[in-house]
Amino acid sequence: MKSVYATLMLFLLLGLACAGTFTAGLDVDTYVDRDNPNDTFGDATTLWVASAAGEPVKIAYIGFINAFGNQGIFSPDQVSTATLKLTVSDVEKPGIIKVYFVYGYISPELTWEDAPEAVENASAEIEIDSPGEYTLDATDIIKEAVRTCPEGCPYGLKIVAEGDASVGLASSEVSKGSTELKYIAEM
Repeated sequence: MKSVYATLMLFLLLGLACAGTFTAGLDVDTYVDRDNPNDTFGDATTLWVASAAGEPVKIAYIGFINAFGNQGIFSPDQVSTATLKLTVSDVEKPGIIKVYFVYGYISPELTWEDAPEAVENASAEIEIDSPGEYTLDATDIIKEAVRTCPEGCPYGLKIVAEGDASVGLASSEVSKGSTELKYIAEM
């Protein structure tokens, strides 16, 4: 009888510490252009990120649907890993792109003039040299998203090119799977 009780307790304990894999729902993607500060690009097929002389001239923004609370994720400590898949469709100038966490709603009508600021301490970066799929470690970004808005507030990503890089990312208008944000969390 003791062995049955011990086995039952073991299964209960293991059940309490289970992990789940989740995919964040893409809400919107767009980019802004310093040379066209009042224009919107929410329906663009390519999301451009570019810098000239180390200053950003085109910045991409991607917004996600926050389901952390519905998934039982209320603490950043629950998140063990996260990845962001980006599909690069065009490379005018290879280089590094950085991805930052953004608190708040990303509008498809976003312009250079009203673009939101990013949280600088929650970021990831990758070097882009040719078109294709790239995967970044987005764990710090998702942990910051859970810390900032566990109960459903909107959040997004700001994607910036470093140096003189100019890279085109496939938007959701081209393919629904072009951007994918996945995370594993303990329940």
